[in-house]
Amino acid sequence: MNIVLIMADQFAAHALARLRDTDAHFRTPNLDRLAAVSTVFTEAYTSFPLCVPARSSMMTGMHPHQLGIMSNEKDLPDRSHDPGHGTASLGHWFTAAGYDCAYAGKWHARQASATAADGFAPIHPFGDEGLVEACTDWLSRRDSGQPFLLVASFDDPHTICEYARSQPMPYGNVTPVDLLDAPPLPANFPAAPFEPEAMRFEQAAAARMYGTGTFGPEDWRHYRAAYAELVTRVDRRIGQLLDCIEPASTAVVFISDHGDGDASHGWNQKTALHQECIKVPFMVHVPGQSAGVVDIPVPAVLGILPTLCEVAGIDAPDGLAAGSLLAPQADRVVVQTAFPGAADLPGAGTSGRAVILEQWKYTVYDWGKHREQLHDLSADPGEQRNLAVERQYFHVLEQMREHLLQWSRATGDVGFLKRLVLPSSAAAGMQQEIFKIPF
Repeated sequence: MNIVLIMADQFAAHALARLRDTDAHFRTPNLDRLAAVSTVFTEAYTSFPLCVPARSSMMTGMHPHQLGIMSNEKDLPDRSHDPGHGTASLGHWFTAAGYDCAYAGKWHARQASATAADGFAPIHPFGDEGLVEACTDWLSRRDSGQPFLLVASFDDPHTICEYARSQPMPYGNVTPVDLLDAPPLPANFPAAPFEPEAMRFEQAAAARMYGTGTFGPEDWRHYRAAYAELVTRVDRRIGQLLDCIEPASTAVVFISDHGDGDASHGWNQKTALHQECIKVPFMVHVPGQSAGVVDIPVPAVLGILPTLCEVAGIDAPDGLAAGSLLAPQADRVVVQTAFPGAADLPGAGTSGRAVILEQWKYTVYDWGKHREQLHDLSADPGEQRNLAVERQYFHVLEQMREHLLQWSRATGDVGFLKRLVLPSSAAAGMQQEIFKIPF
């Protein structure tokens, strides 16, 4: 089975799902036609809402903390090699299985562009201009007797970051829109009662990165218009690529590394554990298989490697943190995050974890007032009612605390163990065990 994996950076799940009437402005005709012949995962999550940790996880099938990659920094003292260099990484694993592997566009796990050391033939560097042409040229020249894995990794709509900072945009600026024609603000635009103190602290600490510190409602509506235009722009490029793929013999997978706040909670970009930041679009088209919908939470970014292995009909590497998602079982999904520190703001560098299980979502950050959040996503998809401050939901809060404790111990998330709120069911002496070495 030939496979094309298409990625678009910072492409939010709500831009495709459009379940809210405030998202009706998004236009993705080419991804819509791919979705019509695919299995669409409506509750797909990243492993970490930031480029390098998420993409490293994607290429290895391991949690970011297991890789020691918890930021976008290139030089990490506790890691001697890049995640794509291992024999069990995506490119090397498929090459060993007899696949012709090529990579075009944004790598960012950790360097900007892929190299041959990552297990792929690099056919186009980081950058959307010329990416589709490089892919179609490679497809036309390759030996048809060997199966292939082609990764086409687009940068857009990530360039909304430059827009927010009033910087030149790499592939052309967006078209100015009159306020009357701009999209409405989402219902969860205002800050929610009992939101985590750490979120606004980090937003202020990284004001130069986010670029939205002085935004008013009008600015946010223009932001949403710009983001939607970038989504349409990358959809157009994806359509050009889809037109060059042989659908009868090629599986096509579409995914993003993370989402974008897109004005929800007054937030843009990523890193926060809001739904808009951690949910990703994920669809899998396999020739001969019927289209369908999977509506249970799945670790899409973490599970892409074993899923592609099943599509290809090859064994997956041993010891992965997730299995194939083609026949997923209902289970907890855990998302990690860590904000970059700020030299002029001691304390900046908040970390957090979120657990999603069935309709429940439990989030905990490592410091601050209201650092625990509990939401019923079926009743409150916009995360506006923090149930962690309501006694009637204490039993659910305790269950979710227990799930995160179990996961942290099982996966070796030692660093965050010291920041957990332990459930009352924790074994006697658990806190003493965790703090045996205090720091």
